[in-house]
Amino acid sequence: MTYNEIVNEFKENPRDVHTVPLDGRESKWFYVHSENGKVFISPAEAHTPSSNISSPRMLSEKEVVTMLDIYQRRKQGEHLSQEATDATRNQVYRYGIFHELKL
Repeated sequence: MTYNEIVNEFKENPRDVHTVPLDGRESKWFYVHSENGKVFISPAEAHTPSSNISSPRMLSEKEVVTMLDIYQRRKQGEHLSQEATDATRNQVYRYGIFHELKL
């Protein structure tokens, strides 16, 4: 999936999405929408508990390929916490979006 496909999905259907923790912690919700060709996340609008995002964050287009690879390997059981953290501070939101889109 390309960044533009993600942009279009959340332009057509902005919505709350949840994180996907693997360690048994409770998921947190966040709102994903698109405007001006960019994807943004902010606190959840309709679900709790909401993620503690102090202001809207734009998700970088450059990170899509790297984070999708890490996400796929994570689903296969690899422990990639440090690699994901090195790639972006927004990895939990990326994982939630990829999970929502069934990637």
